[in-house]
Formats: sequence, structure tokens, C-alpha cells
Amino acid sequence: MTLHKPFTGKRSTPPADLPAARRTGLARNLMARQETTLAGVLIVLGVLATLRNPAFGGSANLVEILRAAVETFIVACPLTLVTIGGGFDFSVGSVFTLGGVSAAFFMIHGIIWPLAILFGVMTGAAIGTVNAVIIERLRVPAIITTLGTFFFLGGVVILFTNGTDISPLPNQFDSLGTGSVLGVPDVVLAGVIVGIIYHLVLDHTRFGYNVRTLGGNRLAAIENGISARRLDAWLYIGSGALAALAGIVYTARTGSGQVDAGGAPVTLTAVSAVLIGGTSLFGGLGTITGTALGVLLLAEVNNALAVDNINALYSNMIIGGVLVLAVAADSMRRGRMFAIRR
Repeated sequence: MTLHKPFTGKRSTPPADLPAARRTGLARNLMARQETTLAGVLIVLGVLATLRNPAFGGSANLVEILRAAVETFIVACPLTLVTIGGGFDFSVGSVFTLGGVSAAFFMIHGIIWPLAILFGVMTGAAIGTVNAVIIERLRVPAIITTLGTFFFLGGVVILFTNGTDISPLPNQFDSLGTGSVLGVPDVVLAGVIVGIIYHLVLDHTRFGYNVRTLGGNRLAAIENGISARRLDAWLYIGSGALAALAGIVYTARTGSGQVDAGGAPVTLTAVSAVLIGGTSLFGGLGTITGTALGVLLLAEVNNALAVDNINALYSNMIIGGVLVLAVAADSMRRGRMFAIRR
């Protein structure tokens, strides 16, 4: 027989300190996020750089930091999804170069610039398709496939251009890289749009949920009806298309299709920004917000050293150290998660 407490006319109420406890838990979760740490580092570094050289904190220089970060961010957005999905794409630096020079080639041969941009992006998407086919159909590991594509495309660009930059380009196209709206460069607005789209796709769509599931546990994802091959194909196609678009943005900003643009620096910077931003090297975890902060941190470091006329080698040293710390933090975070689950 079940005993019930007699009704006293008073409804039970939650403890008075429950809202405070919830706020405390929310604050702890917020402080534990890698994005919060990165935002704090960005602010502290900016204050220190401004105290050392007031020119750093000027509005013109801050806009220049954003402008310098755009191409890397456009590359890093789809690269974030690829990494969360458990893959790797180290070909983005060469696709960046190929996208820029192919669009420039089309323009100087009479193709109107909107179509030239479209053809350049389609070229990148085709490379992403090739990567996906090799990885999924031929069972070649992603890191080997994309490294091979990186070196192969580097040679293709040199043969295609004879090692010569492609210029001049139409004035309307060049204006895309130099124009602005209310003082904000058009290229920065383009980067913001790409970031918003990828944030919404990752965090508010079934596709993004499937990507996280695939990266978290590939076998379980397949058993639950997720088509790994199809998902991987879309991830690599997107990575190739956006890497090419970033190269086209760079071409518009510089006014020529440059054969020495992109390459290893773009690949390493984009990969570093993704990992520094909190995306797990082992898949399943990551955010576009974190990637954006990672890109800004790298751009801020480079700009602060340039403003103070400090050797750029120090930038490589700083980035290398931060990258190791970010991967170590990811390993510790995953260790805590799995410890809690056990």
C-alpha cells in the first residue's frame, strides 16, 4: 500500500537558492568553454599591444586585422566541419591558389567576372569531389589523400601559369576586394556571411548534427542510418569550394592571380586556427565561433609583431606554442569527458 502525505494547502516550492545555483553552473560552463579563454586572450593581448604601441588599437589597424583574417576564416569554416566529422583536409592551401589563378585566367580570356568566380569555385568543388572519391572508394587515408592533392595541385598551378602571376583583372572585380560599406570592407562582410551560414548549418540543422555524430562515433553513426560516404563527400566538396572562394577573394584584394599565394602557409594557418579554436583533432567537437576566435588570435599576433617591427619568426614560434597547448587542452577535455562517462 502506498502512503501519501496529506495535502496541507501549500504547494511545494523550489529551494530559494536554485536560481543562484543555476546561474553559478551556467557561469562555470561558460568559463570552461575554450571560446571564453580565447576571447580573454584576445582582449589581454590587444590591451598589451596597444599599451606598447597606441597605433595597434586604432580603428584603421583593427579593420586591417579583420581584413587580413578573412581568407583564412573562409578556408577554416568548412575545414572545421571536416575535422568535426573525423576527417582531414590539408589540400586547402593549393586549392586556394588554384581557385584564385583559375578565376583570373577565365577573366583575362573574356569570361565575365561573375562567371569566372563561379567557375573558380566549381574548380575547387571538383577537387573536393576527387578527394572524397579517393578517400571513400579507394580507402586511402584522408591525411595521405589531401597531402598528395596538395603537392599535385602545387605543380599544376606552376605548369598552368608558367610561374607567372595573372593580371590585369577587370576593375569591377578588383573593386570587390577594395570596396567597403560604412567603413567595413566588403571582404570582411563576405567573411561574416560565410561564418553565419556555417554556424547555422553546424548548430541548427540535421546535417550539422549528423556531422558531429559521425565524428564522435563513426560506426555508431553508420548503424543509425547516417550515410558516411555521402556526408564525407559533401564535407570535402564544401572544403574545396570555399578554399577556392577564399583564393578568389585574395585575388580581388591583391588585383592579380598570384602563383605564390596560398600553399603551405594557408593550410597550416587554417588548420592551426581550427584546432586553437577548440575543434577536436579526434572529431565530434568544435564550433564556428571558436574557429573565428582562433583566426582572429593568429591575425592579432601577426599584426602586433608587424606594428612593432618584430621579426616574423617570433610569430611562428608563438603560433607553434599556442597550437601545442590547444591540442593538449583538447586531449585533457576529452579525457575528462570519457572519465565522466565511465
